[in-house]
Amino acid sequence: MISEKWLYVFNILLSRFINALRGRPGNPHTILCVKWDEIGDMATCTHVFSLLRKRYPEAEITVLTKPWSAGLILFDPNVDEILTDINAWKGRYDLVLELRGTWKTLYKSIRYMPMHRMDRGWVRLRQRGAQPHETLTNYRIAEPVLNGLPNESPGLFCHDENRKLVNDFLGKSGIQTYCVIHAGARRKLRQWPVHEFAALADWLYEEKGLTAVFAGTPEEEPQIREITGMMKRPYALFTNNFSLCDLMALMERATLFVGNESGPLQMADALKLPLVALFGPGVPHVFYPQNPKARVLHVLLECNPCDQVHCVHPDSPCISRISQEQARQAILSVL
Repeated sequence: MISEKWLYVFNILLSRFINALRGRPGNPHTILCVKWDEIGDMATCTHVFSLLRKRYPEAEITVLTKPWSAGLILFDPNVDEILTDINAWKGRYDLVLELRGTWKTLYKSIRYMPMHRMDRGWVRLRQRGAQPHETLTNYRIAEPVLNGLPNESPGLFCHDENRKLVNDFLGKSGIQTYCVIHAGARRKLRQWPVHEFAALADWLYEEKGLTAVFAGTPEEEPQIREITGMMKRPYALFTNNFSLCDLMALMERATLFVGNESGPLQMADALKLPLVALFGPGVPHVFYPQNPKARVLHVLLECNPCDQVHCVHPDSPCISRISQEQARQAILSVL
């Protein structure tokens, strides 16, 4: 955390130096958006690419991001090039937006000094003590060069090939109406108990006729198998060799999404899918779903927010206090 604060300080100083030296960005021909971040974070910033395209329709927009997040923007019409290696940044851009960077990307800005530069550090400094939703933070980073364009919601794009793959998957599985469930999360304390997911999945089938389609990585499959081993109703697994764009296509046709605070949750929100979000030790509001068809379940204890590793209530962590009845009532409210 201390290192991150110093990174923000040096980003602020560098941007101020560059912008004082170079002046206004004018009409940039090349734009680099640095978003070296996770899947869920990427899903909260795609509106920035759309707004930049509207403001500078002739510019070439490049995004630098982590390899596993790149799949989220493969078919984004507002992105011309994707870099997944910081070392691939080998030249000067007219405009650099540091939506989330590292010390290495800071060095790259120094080496290939752009004509204009905006950074996350200055926005976070102005927002200290009152951090808004992440989509607004991302918008505010780009806002000075958007010429008054209003904020908008993030969007995601997949390809017809992804939709065909999903159609084949659903056909072979004999599924017509379904709920996408993502039971995983990077931290154990952000995972709703497996028996709760099992009970909810059976209830969705019995009461709403929705088959549970469990989405996840191959690494998450043991947890999913634990859930399905407790179930009595049909289900399907969407876990093996499926891409993020495949998951988008699966969500496009879904009736509902249920999941923990995670990347797939932010994807479901960007796709405006009816959803129920299960939050544990995360900071309130900053990553809550924004679409009107979303419901958030979050039991806020006196220890929130925490480091998400060491729980002061190990026998009853906050996410386990979300009841089955609360989850069912939330689902009924969005369907």
